Amino acid sequence: MTKYRVVVRFYHPAAMRSEDTERSERLRSVDLASGLDRVALARLAAYMTPLAFAAGELLCAEGDAADALFIVVRGRFSVHVGRDGDERRVNTIGPGHYVGELALLVDEPRTATIRAETAAEVLRLERQQFLELLDRDAPAAKAVAATLARRLQRRDAGVGRDEGEPVPLRIPAQAARPGRRPAAKVAGLVLAGALIVAAFVPFVDLAQWKFALLLLAAVTLWVTEPVPNVVVSLGLVITWILSGIVPPYATLTGFASMSWVFVVSVLGIASAVARSGLLLRVGLLLIERVPARVGWQSAAFIGTGIILTPLLPLALARAAITGPLAEGVADALRLRERSPASAVIGLSAWIGSGPFIFLFLNGSPVCLLGWSLMPLAAQDRFTWLQWFVAAAPLGVILAAGCFGALRVFHRSEAIVGPSRGPLRLQQAVLGPLSRRELALCAIVALMIVGWILAPRLLIHPGLVALAAFIAMMVVTGASNLGTIDWDYLVFYGVALTVANIAEGLRLDRIVGENAALALAQAGIGGPAFVLLAGVLTIAARSLLAADQAILLLSLALIPVATAVGVHPWLAVVAILALGLSWHVPAQSPEYLVAYGATHGRLYTHGDARRMAFAYDAIALAGLAVCLPYWSALGLL
Repeated sequence: MTKYRVVVRFYHPAAMRSEDTERSERLRSVDLASGLDRVALARLAAYMTPLAFAAGELLCAEGDAADALFIVVRGRFSVHVGRDGDERRVNTIGPGHYVGELALLVDEPRTATIRAETAAEVLRLERQQFLELLDRDAPAAKAVAATLARRLQRRDAGVGRDEGEPVPLRIPAQAARPGRRPAAKVAGLVLAGALIVAAFVPFVDLAQWKFALLLLAAVTLWVTEPVPNVVVSLGLVITWILSGIVPPYATLTGFASMSWVFVVSVLGIASAVARSGLLLRVGLLLIERVPARVGWQSAAFIGTGIILTPLLPLALARAAITGPLAEGVADALRLRERSPASAVIGLSAWIGSGPFIFLFLNGSPVCLLGWSLMPLAAQDRFTWLQWFVAAAPLGVILAAGCFGALRVFHRSEAIVGPSRGPLRLQQAVLGPLSRRELALCAIVALMIVGWILAPRLLIHPGLVALAAFIAMMVVTGASNLGTIDWDYLVFYGVALTVANIAEGLRLDRIVGENAALALAQAGIGGPAFVLLAGVLTIAARSLLAADQAILLLSLALIPVATAVGVHPWLAVVAILALGLSWHVPAQSPEYLVAYGATHGRLYTHGDARRMAFAYDAIALAGLAVCLPYWSALGLL
């Protein structure tokens, strides 16, 4: 089997930068990178390892298992075919050439022997890492695959392969969220159908009852998932119209609100930032500058996830970004798979990027949903800055508590320093901050400042977000509308409509007054109500995905909070703080993305479930500890 020597040299920093620049230029020059932009190429560079060869050493031998592609950075190699004394030279390759492309696409042995004629260096891309890239960055990997396929088709056109015949790609299926059992889906359809029929029978004549039955049918379908959520949302609109609960125009009021425009703009901005390379730069700095100790890396990942929250307000997207970064750090630190140290780093990345949505008004679309469902007076009080100030103590308690719990659960071993080579290559490919990236930074900063100043200027924050989104489209030169999660936006618009209809039918007052009376009889006052909201959220998340659970709990608890003398924001923050709980992994797509992004190499579901229950306990304790602070703010 061919042996490789990883390049490990101790040069002056300027010489190292020169080497990385040379590797970057070689990587850009090959047609392999022709379908990739700068950011995608930098992501690909993370999977490439520089290898050094002395004159006469073998790069690969004919008949060996083909497991990698090689890009020549410097030096010269000779290509030979034939074995057992019948070897003949057929080609010479030098800087900018690459060989072994067949290894990435099909599982076949090497067809030639390649030997270094001079001292040389190559970049090696393993087949397994390329297949992992398909899961993490499918557009980048498929662009590489398309280039390789075209090259192989041209090469094979004269040796038996028909011109235009595609090279077979063995692309692995991506991990999907576990679905419901067929029996549960059928039961959900039957129960939902019965509820819908009940809503249309003649003796159910009150609009409130019709609305409640139809909403309960939607909840049943959300829980059992026999059809996509977007179908349930749109079906709810149809049943509202057919039942005559409200006029047809009233069934789409949520889509005509500034809150809906707010979310569209925020998601569009998040898409532009994610594609710009800024987040990749943050991750590289995190790996390069943070000391090679598990405690420091854990704190850095928790903190980085929190910092990314207002910049990329989608927990799914943050988890997809920080998960591979955590895996890269674990590899750079040479940690064993699923070791205590790996678990600490992996779970820190997930916790920082996921559950802390409650810290920021734009931390997630569901935060904006909760804010939108509050009475207008309550919305006016909670600007972006005031929201953060009120939520900050709970965030500090949760961050410190989770950091401590991770260290208690996973007593980590000593680790060695990381390999910096791939990091420097990625930085060289990215180059200095571009004008577009600087412009995006300025737009995001001005947007946040605008959210802070908007109340004083009597401007809706959605208008600020829309202006920032327009500016970002001008800067990026193209619309980001195609990359927005429109399924979620349909759900969000229907959710806002649900709130409007419930208010029009006075269900908020009916529910609030009756629930307040029941709570008073049970001796549950304002502070206890906040804790009760947290407990109910944990229970609801065992059945519903975060979006549906937060919607229904907000609809139910916001009017109750007002009736028991608690500011609605306290109900919302309790729901949000526990809204991404992952103690039932199948009910948390965000967690499943985080776990899938690390390929299950850093921690087990058992590790994560144990930490989820610890998070729930810390969050409930944090709510209790923060009550005096919130009372001082006049919220209790």
